[in-house]
Amino acid sequence: MEFKKVWMSPETGKRSQYGYRTVGGILGIVLLMTLLLFGGTFLSLSMGIEQKGFSLLLLLAVSGLGIGLAILMSRRSIQDATIFFLTEDDRLWVMDARSLSNHGEGFLGFAIGAMETQAFLRKQGSRPFLSNRADEIGKVLNIKENRSHYAVRCQVRRPNQRVTRHTYLLIKGSPDEEWLLRELERRKTWENALEPTENRNPRYILLSGLVFAVCVTLCVLSHPAVGELSSEIYFPCMGASLAAFCCLLYFVIRQRRGE
Repeated sequence: MEFKKVWMSPETGKRSQYGYRTVGGILGIVLLMTLLLFGGTFLSLSMGIEQKGFSLLLLLAVSGLGIGLAILMSRRSIQDATIFFLTEDDRLWVMDARSLSNHGEGFLGFAIGAMETQAFLRKQGSRPFLSNRADEIGKVLNIKENRSHYAVRCQVRRPNQRVTRHTYLLIKGSPDEEWLLRELERRKTWENALEPTENRNPRYILLSGLVFAVCVTLCVLSHPAVGELSSEIYFPCMGASLAAFCCLLYFVIRQRRGE
């Protein structure tokens, strides 16, 4: 199949280091967090700092740093693994190479899958080809612009399979980004523009945020150190706080992706 244009990251267009970067990045983040926790604990003990409050602040700071680094690494992985193909007959295809391998659970299986993805991306970089795991974009339902990326919600179909909906992320700064955006805009239908679907995510974000705030407040009041409420409800409220936070995060992600 002849291609009019192929969009891939500059890293994929050269000799992809996807597997090395992904596995090494995860190990580096874990090592950094471990060193910071041990180093901070040793420093606090040597300086005679009160442990309870300092340990909580240290844990929150290191966890926040780890989450931030993981988000940056994930964004780079998405950019390297996502490839768009425009054929000579004006058909637009997209593929996330991370979906090619599945070696079960565990870090070893993940590492093997990352190296297989790297091997596939190297083949694409030397000579692009359309895999049978690629999706053809039929309609683009929505393009949501965020600070670092575009979230493209579209109807896609693989050969001999039914039409499904999927969201792909286009990281800003990609080569020939404007050309790809024009091709995606061309595939938006007039029905989407005249009758946009109702966005219920903000109300769900507000509701789950309120529930999360209430549960956290109950956790604080029922903590033995505070003692305003019975300590028997502390752990149930903590579990409810976690569930509410997961719901809040889910709807925030849906909002950012325009789903």
